Formats: sequence, structure tokens, C-alpha cells
Amino acid sequence: MTKGSLIVGWGEIIPGREKAAQATLQHAMQYCVRLQQEGKIDRFEVVVLEPHGSDLNGFVLITGDKETVARLRVEDEFVEVMVGVQLVHRNVRVVGAYTGAGLQSLFKMWDEQEEKLLV
Repeated sequence: MTKGSLIVGWGEIIPGREKAAQATLQHAMQYCVRLQQEGKIDRFEVVVLEPHGSDLNGFVLITGDKETVARLRVEDEFVEVMVGVQLVHRNVRVVGAYTGAGLQSLFKMWDEQEEKLLV
């Protein structure tokens, strides 16, 4: 089973929505816990970044079966959670990511494509 990952990132809290942002993060974490308990994902990690001058204030890294994780993006409940996050944070993004053994697959593709450029 090939592993895949998603990063769900967010920026600054929209002023006046601080309490709602805290509740939204709690709801999103409960959703991730349930996904893990149901076996839809292997794991997740919530990361909040220290101030650093970027528009990324934190992210959740979700990892599991590549196809299952990819399908999450279009499931109604995932989209509902993302809409909630967008209502309290700026610069919300959902990005596919390569981690662990998936990196080896990416590097292999990279090498193959690079070889084609040299021909």
C-alpha cells in the first residue's frame, strides 16, 4: 500500500474570530482523530509555528493510504471542515505532500524525467 500525505495549512486568524478559530481547530482535530480511529488515515500531526514573517501560521500533516488520503479532499465532511477553517483564517491551503517511502518514489520519477531531458 503506497502512502500519501496532505498538508492543511492556515495563516493568521481573521481579527475578531479568535474564539471561533480555537473551536474550529478543536473540531478539525476531533475530525482527524475520528478518521484515524476509523482507519481512514494512519496518523496526523498538528503543528503551530512560531512567528516567522510568513503567511503560514500552522498546519496539519495527514498521512495514510495514498488513494484514501487523496479522496478526502472531495468528501463532504472534509470540505465542510475546510470551509470552517477558511471562515476564521486567512491563506488556507490543502496541498498533497510526499513523506517517508513516498519520497523515494518521487525521487525515482524525478530521475526518470531528468534523464529524458538529457536525451
